Amino acid sequence: MTIGSAPTPDFEALVKDALERLYDPVSLRAHPLTRVLLPADLPLGVGKAQALRQVLLDAMEQLNPGASVSAESRHRRVYQILEMRYVEALPFRDVMAELALSQPQYHRDQRRALEALAMLLWERRARPAGDEPTEEATAADDRRYSDLEAAASAGSGLVDLNDVVHGVVDILSGLAAGRQVALHEELAPTGVLIRGSRTILRQLVINAASYVLQGAQGGQLVFTCQERDGRVELHLAYQGSVSGVTPRASDEQERLAIGRQILQSLGGSWRVEPKQGGLAISVSLPSYRPSLLVIDDNPDMVHLITRFIADQGYTVVSAATVREGIALAQTVRPALVLLDIMIPEQDGWDALQGLKHHPSTQDIPVLVCTVLAESELALSLGAADFLRKPLTRPALLQALARWAPRPPRPVAASRGSAGPSESVPPPETPGC
Repeated sequence: MTIGSAPTPDFEALVKDALERLYDPVSLRAHPLTRVLLPADLPLGVGKAQALRQVLLDAMEQLNPGASVSAESRHRRVYQILEMRYVEALPFRDVMAELALSQPQYHRDQRRALEALAMLLWERRARPAGDEPTEEATAADDRRYSDLEAAASAGSGLVDLNDVVHGVVDILSGLAAGRQVALHEELAPTGVLIRGSRTILRQLVINAASYVLQGAQGGQLVFTCQERDGRVELHLAYQGSVSGVTPRASDEQERLAIGRQILQSLGGSWRVEPKQGGLAISVSLPSYRPSLLVIDDNPDMVHLITRFIADQGYTVVSAATVREGIALAQTVRPALVLLDIMIPEQDGWDALQGLKHHPSTQDIPVLVCTVLAESELALSLGAADFLRKPLTRPALLQALARWAPRPPRPVAASRGSAGPSESVPPPETPGC
């Protein structure tokens, strides 16, 4: 059956089963829906259970008719049943009581809700039915993915690309010497920060350099970089004998596949460019821009803050509700949170307590920004700083300066070269 047709009864049953296991990561990770709803290559650090749960929640949110639709409408009931029964995990009798539904009416509306959700998911499948990988291929991919995922999640943080490249040159010096290839570094005079796993980032550079060195003989391999438009461009340029540069096909495919998986975890891409008398690999990665999460239900306030710090190197993300703000904080892991207190339903005090009591967000500095004169209470609940509205740009910049991440530390402009061919002069390509 082609995408766009009605979902099969089996597919609808799988959707219902996945919803009932929404908070069971072990069951979700092995769920059959992961094969048809998730892309073949997930970003490292995002598990199958987490990804499938998010797909289900996103599809559910598409059924939300919005606040303008009457609470008595069937469209709103469909959405409310899904949210209350599966997201809030309420017993079905509690849902019936909350929505004032009889049992037959509840079951009719629940069936409509599941059918609507299954249709959305059926239309957005990652692969048509029947196009799933074999069990052997899936098992092999899962083993490799699990190893990389574990490495990516074990030590994610801010990584200095200069330190990574310098360490890789040390690691590869013996391999390069055996091929009579000199290794040269032309790096930035200050550190270049990237958010990710040091282990994964270093393996990426090793992967790219090994791709070149496998068949190289003589000459030099030069590492250069530049930061431009929020991206870090790392170039590996080999000049020398190209007779053996092309690796065996199986090794080439393996290195390229692993490289693609690593780059997905870092939000990057690469190009392999054969050149006359050599080979070049260009790796593009997002440079580190600390994010500021603004939790405030006033969009004008969010726009004002965005204008205030437009030249400060921050990425602004925002949430209009406490629930959305806490979810974003756990996902984005911002450098700082700017929190309003007067938010409808759950207020900023709920948000502050929620952020400070969750292991993944308790260390993020929270700057409370409100019209209320409650600085002592805010600080007692774990706020790092307190700002009064109306907010001024100098006050915001001073607070950011007190709590912002440290700037990159200086490093030597060039750390020399490695390898046996010391007589080969470094290229004239300027460092970044």
